[in-house]
Amino acid sequence: MQTPSQEPKRSTRDSLRDAAIRLGVREGIDGASIRTIAREVGITEGAVYKHFANKDDLIRVAYSSVVEEMARDKEVLVKTDLPFEHAVRGWVKLTYQYFDENTEAFSYVLLMPHRMAETLGEVYTKQGRLFRSFIVRSMQNNQIRTMNPDLGVALFTGLVLNIPRLINEGSLEGPAVSYADEIADAVIRAFAI
Repeated sequence: MQTPSQEPKRSTRDSLRDAAIRLGVREGIDGASIRTIAREVGITEGAVYKHFANKDDLIRVAYSSVVEEMARDKEVLVKTDLPFEHAVRGWVKLTYQYFDENTEAFSYVLLMPHRMAETLGEVYTKQGRLFRSFIVRSMQNNQIRTMNPDLGVALFTGLVLNIPRLINEGSLEGPAVSYADEIADAVIRAFAI
């Protein structure tokens, strides 16, 4: 076990990213100003600009880092040749585990306004595109019924993302992973041939 003096020191850039996520969830993306983020980290507002060009740059980096982390294991899962049912169960479980372990980061991505999509670029739709390619491959392999792949993504995200939303609202008790099998079963039924 590492003592506090042995733990690696977090970079100011990472601390700023984490503060942007925390404050973005707490106060909304627009409410988390450079000033409040700097204050949260304990640096001057001017020092933020040594690490990020502007607030949009900080938001983009924070969002991208979370999405890349969330997508890493899912990319591996989608590249395997697992049957649709097994891959869906894995995806849902990975999603809920990430939410349970990183609620603020997950919520930050979930709360990102659509007007930021252009600023965020391709990372904004990364997981959707990844799942879409999985749907197309599963249809080609006759594992699921034929449908518009974008409709399939909408069905999937609607079923899966409502659990974290409802936990955040206090309508459901966590952990999210306790709902993984039930939601995976619903997804599998929605895509059944």
